[in-house]
Amino acid sequence: MSTQSKYRSQDSHEHYTIQQSVVHKLQEAITQGYLVPGQKLLYSEIAEEMNVSVTPVREAVKTLEALGLVTIRPHRTAFVSYLTEDQLNQLYAVRTVLEGLATQQAVERVNPEELAHLRQVYGELNRVVEVLNSDTNDVVRSEGIASLQRLHSHFHLSLYAPCGNQYLLQMVEVLRSQVATYFPVINRYNVERVNKSHRQHLDILTAFEERKPAVAASLMQSHLQETVPWIVEHIRKDYPQLGVEGSSGGRNMVTAESTARLHESLSPRPKRSVLEGATDGSSGKDKGRRRSPATTPSTSREGKERLGG
Repeated sequence: MSTQSKYRSQDSHEHYTIQQSVVHKLQEAITQGYLVPGQKLLYSEIAEEMNVSVTPVREAVKTLEALGLVTIRPHRTAFVSYLTEDQLNQLYAVRTVLEGLATQQAVERVNPEELAHLRQVYGELNRVVEVLNSDTNDVVRSEGIASLQRLHSHFHLSLYAPCGNQYLLQMVEVLRSQVATYFPVINRYNVERVNKSHRQHLDILTAFEERKPAVAASLMQSHLQETVPWIVEHIRKDYPQLGVEGSSGGRNMVTAESTARLHESLSPRPKRSVLEGATDGSSGKDKGRRRSPATTPSTSREGKERLGG
């Protein structure tokens, strides 16, 4: 029996599970830099790598398009989304307002359990940052960057969750996803940026603990505004044909090394790996904590924890 007919024989729930697995792994590959901005997504190759039919791959790509991680052009050409500098500035102008508001409302409503959780996540972030500052081993650094991406996003979303406004949280998650493709490379080669961002996180957390809504909101807005120059520099340096003119999307800009890493990341593996280890960074102690709502499968706990910025 062919792979395609095998999957078609499953019931709708099983098919949904397969699609979710594809969404999860593709999103990991994008947000961790295995798939780069502007790179074409070839359905047949991805399906072969993951040992599934083309159908769940196509549906997964549509889900990622809704989240802003993928762009689909006429004739069904799909590629990893990218932003021009102008689009980036517009996006961050909106993010600054929305995330500042979410932060202010969250400080006003946060409870002791949520504060304890924020401190715990910050502690985990701190250990990862220490590793990135002390270890130059490529394997360790890659694993550290993957953990940094997950924990950084979990920290931000945990900061906003107490605000209690589901519509605000949904908009924040969607906008955050728009820049997720850029952070793996930025953080991998710019420890200065990682350290500064980490210090700012501590300042924001302190404002939460001191119950200072206006201060926390101002710190968050500054934190976001200072991110823009880093991304612009990255676009100009690594994706000049995409970021400045916004021209001819869909170019395949991967090297043989990144292609090999992509093959490894998409192929099924028995052991838990960086790309297969998407969790929300929480434990059983986190049950009952307010969480931002999931509007699509990719913004569930498995998906939203990997958004950068």
